[in-house]
Amino acid sequence: MLRLGSAFSGIGGFELGLHWAIENLETVWQIEQDKFCQKVLKKHWPNSQLFDDIKTINTKQLPDIDILCAGFPCQDLSVAGKQKGIHGKKTGLFWELWRIIRDFKEQGRRIPIILLENVPNITNKGLGTVLGALSEVGYDAEWVIISAKEMGAPHLRKRWFCVAYPNQNSKSNRPIYEETLE
Repeated sequence: MLRLGSAFSGIGGFELGLHWAIENLETVWQIEQDKFCQKVLKKHWPNSQLFDDIKTINTKQLPDIDILCAGFPCQDLSVAGKQKGIHGKKTGLFWELWRIIRDFKEQGRRIPIILLENVPNITNKGLGTVLGALSEVGYDAEWVIISAKEMGAPHLRKRWFCVAYPNQNSKSNRPIYEETLE
């Protein structure tokens, strides 16, 4: 049985897709603050622990997982917005996700697979920072931009997907790379 944790869960779209793709997957915890979304999550994953604030969660409360998925907020990256980048008020919540990953490492726990999703403009407004932050806590990553049209949908809607996994040098002390173009 593989165990899944989810941050910025929304109504559970990421979880649903993963459950369709992976046999014997169990969603053990989710983090979502929107009350309507929480009702949907409770209906579809009644046995999952539900936490409502990524900023205040004590990571010691989170059970071990094999996969962490997170579609962190895109408002500060989207070309439809002001493009403040990875340090904007909403998109900057990525750093709370990073804190969870870092805390797991410091507690001697490891998340074997991290799956991230966001808008394609992250490649212009934060990709180096995200990859550097993951590297700092011992992860390598690969990413791709996929269009919904490529999957058979009648619309374009491109999304950035990233898979991160522990690197060979998990005791890395390299500093976070700060983007100079932001």
